[in-house]
Amino acid sequence: MSTPLSRRALGGVAAGAAAAAALGATASAAQAAPAGDARERPFRAAHPRRHSRRPNILFILGDAEYKDLRYYTRILTERAGEYVSRDHDRPWLLNLNFTTPHWPWIADGDKEASDEIVRRIKAGDRSALWHQDGGSVEKYKEMVEDLDRSIGQVLKALKRSGQEQDTLVFFASDNGGERFSYNWPLAGNKGSLQEGGIRVPSILRWPAGIDSGQVSDLPVFTPDWTATLLDLAGARPHPAYPLDGTSLAGHLLRGADVPERDLFWRVRGERALRRGDWKYYRGKSGRDQLFHLSEDSREQADRAPFEPARLAELRAAWERIDAGLLRY
Repeated sequence: MSTPLSRRALGGVAAGAAAAAALGATASAAQAAPAGDARERPFRAAHPRRHSRRPNILFILGDAEYKDLRYYTRILTERAGEYVSRDHDRPWLLNLNFTTPHWPWIADGDKEASDEIVRRIKAGDRSALWHQDGGSVEKYKEMVEDLDRSIGQVLKALKRSGQEQDTLVFFASDNGGERFSYNWPLAGNKGSLQEGGIRVPSILRWPAGIDSGQVSDLPVFTPDWTATLLDLAGARPHPAYPLDGTSLAGHLLRGADVPERDLFWRVRGERALRRGDWKYYRGKSGRDQLFHLSEDSREQADRAPFEPARLAELRAAWERIDAGLLRY
């Protein structure tokens, strides 16, 4: 996910299911990855006096039918570049959700493979879209590099528009890798709440607001970024609908400590909650487990038998949060 912010523009480019490392070659960035604790290394704000005025957020609503049979990544890249190049007279937000790299494992120009999958789907083979019989490490690499080039094109359009300095860009993946990804030393992958399924890097760039080249190991989760972007833009959530995340604006701009809080995850058949270095996890086996992530990032040393009180406390915390959410 990426999001631009400043006096002139609040623009966002959200790229889902992508390798953040590939973007690193395209843009200098402050990074925040969900591991460890970086309170002793606060972020450095660039030119803090320039940001006494908070920008507003403009949400662009409405659906329009759009048909284009070209490769989806090309379409998204072109339309995003066109949007950021407009003469904006108000702050703006762009949510750009790239789908590559993702199954089906088809890169730009793979017409034969695409036609075959379409043929199988039309013949009633609903599993064809998952492409379990296709793809390769080489094809995955090609798709990641295509994503990297595409994001670079959008950033170049942003620079040409003169808005680069005053635009905050936030990039992250929506989950860990799958099939052709290399998640070592983390266990699990996409669809799992083990670290390999949820621990992904994020990249943040705001030239006028935050110094580049910084790295943070502060654990955060996606709802924190929603709260952060609203806070930076001066927007406030409706009091009847409080946010699940915590704003990181003070940490990013002033080096303030992020309040201690629990990080919560759930998917069908799995649950997880992180408090500091401790993680409560229940997988599809139904067994409650407890891991100390700073000592065991691979989640192989289950501490539940030795820490029954802590396990019960974290499990109860997970269930309290879950009780306030919609059912699956």
